[in-house]
Amino acid sequence: MINLSYRFVQNSSSLELDGMPDVSNGDSENIIGIISSWTLKIIGSPTLEGEKEHLENLMQVILQYSRSYISGIRKTFISKKSIVTISPFGSSHKLLLNSTKKDVKPLEIILDDSELSDLTQCLDLLRFDPRFNVCWDITLDIPFSKRYIQSSINKSKKRINLFYAIILFLSTSSLMLLIPTNDKFDQGEPTKSSQTIND
Repeated sequence: MINLSYRFVQNSSSLELDGMPDVSNGDSENIIGIISSWTLKIIGSPTLEGEKEHLENLMQVILQYSRSYISGIRKTFISKKSIVTISPFGSSHKLLLNSTKKDVKPLEIILDDSELSDLTQCLDLLRFDPRFNVCWDITLDIPFSKRYIQSSINKSKKRINLFYAIILFLSTSSLMLLIPTNDKFDQGEPTKSSQTIND
């Protein structure tokens, strides 16, 4: 039986897939129609691996998030069964991976813009690679309307403004608590500022 392995490398990310042709589907000997395993390596993060379903969840979330981020929309995306979640994290991006195995803690990976771009590029290369005859269970790209982009950006700005308002309020309140107050006044006799001259 033919075992094939293809790798996609983009600076900080390396995605490798192993599989075999799907003879029942008429695949040639250099086409992967059945994925047996995959491995994703991101510099500074643990190696990720799993089944085809996990890869599809990762592709769905990362591609949607990146497309929205490029359009100026910062929002959280969650995959089916909440296996993969990605959300804005300051100027970075937080990728949360939940294992389908019991007693395995979620894995959290913080990505900067360049790492997110590398990961997105790897997944895009995989999705359109003619060496793979795989039906991916992911949502097709649909262009955002101008109205959707504008409304999403406005909502994001409102959330950011509210966040900064809360931070400013808490900071001001903390400073006010640190200012000493003196509620004890000097009870002594007032000093005379002028004298009466008697002739």
